[in-house]
Amino acid sequence: MQTSKTILSIAISVLFITSCQNDSNTSDDVQGSTDLTYVPNEDRKLSFIKPPILGKEPAFENFTIDAQKDEEITTENGTKITIYKNSLVDKAGNVVSGKVEINYRDYHNPLEVYLSGIPMNYDSVGVEYVFETAGMFELKASQDGKEISLKQDGKIDLDFISTSNEQDFNFYEFDEAKGEWIVESKEIKTKTLLNSNSGKTALIKPIAQNKNNYAFDMELDKSTYPELSQYEGTMFEVKEGEVFNSMYYNIQWDNAEVKKLSGNNYQLTLIKEDTSILVKVKPVVATNQYKKAMNKYNNQMAENKKKQENRSEFDVYSTSTIAYNTNMSAQSIIIREFTLNGFGIYNLDKPGIMQPNGEVKTLLVNRNDEEQKLDKLSYTVVNLNRNAIVNLFGKPKYYKGALTVVWSILNENEMIIIYPEQFRTMQDRKLITSTYSIDEGISLLDDIIANR
Repeated sequence: MQTSKTILSIAISVLFITSCQNDSNTSDDVQGSTDLTYVPNEDRKLSFIKPPILGKEPAFENFTIDAQKDEEITTENGTKITIYKNSLVDKAGNVVSGKVEINYRDYHNPLEVYLSGIPMNYDSVGVEYVFETAGMFELKASQDGKEISLKQDGKIDLDFISTSNEQDFNFYEFDEAKGEWIVESKEIKTKTLLNSNSGKTALIKPIAQNKNNYAFDMELDKSTYPELSQYEGTMFEVKEGEVFNSMYYNIQWDNAEVKKLSGNNYQLTLIKEDTSILVKVKPVVATNQYKKAMNKYNNQMAENKKKQENRSEFDVYSTSTIAYNTNMSAQSIIIREFTLNGFGIYNLDKPGIMQPNGEVKTLLVNRNDEEQKLDKLSYTVVNLNRNAIVNLFGKPKYYKGALTVVWSILNENEMIIIYPEQFRTMQDRKLITSTYSIDEGISLLDDIIANR
């Protein structure tokens, strides 16, 4: 790795980082094998759930309740789960008593759905559809390591935080034995609340610096943008697809201005006499400070979680769910109220045919300044205006006229990402991409999807 620093006349310390990758593959063609992760589950039974990257699935939240009391659980994002006393039974059908562990996790965006490995296809009268989700979740219960269930006439009530207030979503339960989604007729009430925390500085998950990209370590008045003062080591990184020349580091600029655009996007303006350079950047945390930043974030999330128990539905949720449909905004929290008759995997979905209509003819990867052709890969395609994923094999495809991000796992260590800007600017249907470590790639995708 090579690092060079230039101190500009306006007291901007600039950090430019390039990475050197060692790769034993010297072939001009790189063929991917992407089913790297699947192993039978702990009971040695075949599972239809196949996380694409083991260990990267969204983590469960774990709660302990008293089976002989009515208990209400509030999750990190504000979903409320009510489990009633004497409603849980063991495999023999006996009502259980004492402490019970409840495990919950949800999937609200395309990356979370992808990492879950849960199939998102739905067959209806011989036609295969892709699910677009307004929220999917998994709910389990156990005692002393043994699975327990809900008794026949029992119920669980949920106030579920959703990503959309649209009414054309159905309710589905995943049949883990058959690998099929079963549609359920269920009364669901939807309400939209004002997020009373909208005027406060939001807790932002730190993003790790991508050492392949240009970065600026700038001194600025962070009182203007208090979110930039949350973590030590925060710097600005040039966003993928932006035109930037390394020669800019050799210029002593007269001034520099930072302007917030939307989400995690900022605009950096470098000024020299009558010349201005505009480039889109995002705040990231330097590699040597990232672990400390994540510890701070996790500690704050844990503290928020403790405070939630005494909050009403009109209070602030620790992490606001931002609706992906254009009719809603960060000022709103969407809640869907319904009742479950058992534990399992559930989904608020609407099926659709979402095949991409554009195709990349040639895809190259830049390895150590050498371009190698990528062929016969499995790709995940996401239209950033929709909450769905499409999995394809062969050549990368995209949605014409829509912001599209595409990724593929090359091996257990590497992945590629094709950014929306690359589809917009490509010529002759030819693209050149770069490789990322799995951790870097997931972090970048998380950023892209969070700021759509």
